[in-house]
Amino acid sequence: MRDNIEAFGGDPTRITLFGQSAGSASIDFYSYAWVDDPIIIGLVMESGTTGLGVYSKNESATSWYNVTSTLGCGDATSNPDSLLACMRTKDTTEISDAIPLSNSGYGAAAFWPTADEMIVFSDYSARSAAGKFIKVPLLIGNNNYEAGFFKTIASIYNDYLPETAWDALTNYSFSCPAANRANISSSAGLPTWRYRYFGEFPDLQLTTFPDSGAWHGSEVPILLDTLWEGNGLPPPTKAELAIGNYMRGAWTAFAKDPKTGLQDYGEGWPKYNAEEKTLIRLAYNDTVGISVVDPSLYDSVCG
Repeated sequence: MRDNIEAFGGDPTRITLFGQSAGSASIDFYSYAWVDDPIIIGLVMESGTTGLGVYSKNESATSWYNVTSTLGCGDATSNPDSLLACMRTKDTTEISDAIPLSNSGYGAAAFWPTADEMIVFSDYSARSAAGKFIKVPLLIGNNNYEAGFFKTIASIYNDYLPETAWDALTNYSFSCPAANRANISSSAGLPTWRYRYFGEFPDLQLTTFPDSGAWHGSEVPILLDTLWEGNGLPPPTKAELAIGNYMRGAWTAFAKDPKTGLQDYGEGWPKYNAEEKTLIRLAYNDTVGISVVDPSLYDSVCG
């Protein structure tokens, strides 16, 4: 990236990483893996951290051999070269069909980042405490009801869980890990901003009863200005479009100047501090701008 970005009109001295969900978690993995040669000046993480989970080598191997044996290519006792040669004859549909759908309510996957202790680690808490992560400004957050997406997908598989389980998914897979990662950054004295997104709009509703809320990923088409239109969808609201413009401005301000850009943006974003009124609510009541509250309003459930 650093060696080639200039050829695409980029500045190798001003690289900011930005991702959502698994993309955001990948950025967090990066932030612990390339401490000695980070090449970046900022991180933007939406709804994903290392807290989404890491598999051990044994767990990943079990999933792999479940698929290879299903496809008749062998198992853990087989010659690995022959097994791999067989798997390379299978097309993507065959491989996808062989992957079991387990625990669909929580969106669990048979394959997940695997700890190799080089790029993905098994001891992120210890590494955080030791300061073994890239020291750059951070913009991080999550959506108010991440579970709205997974709950909808689960219903397709007739997988229904109590509301307490969905609240736990939002809190312990997204909100609390975002709080923890923001605290790690802020405690290290790094410029840190933390948000919680609340936007709910008719054209983005996955379900109306119950309401899907500000579900996992619902901010992406608004932020990237890629809202869907047609096919019976209601048009985007004026508030929705205005919020998108505001958020793009904020993300751009951070990318241009990760250290102070957000402090100077709009009404001024306060740096995150877990002990102060610094959690930024975006699209709260579907309004433009920010609503700033004490993080404990949402973090009291976090251990």
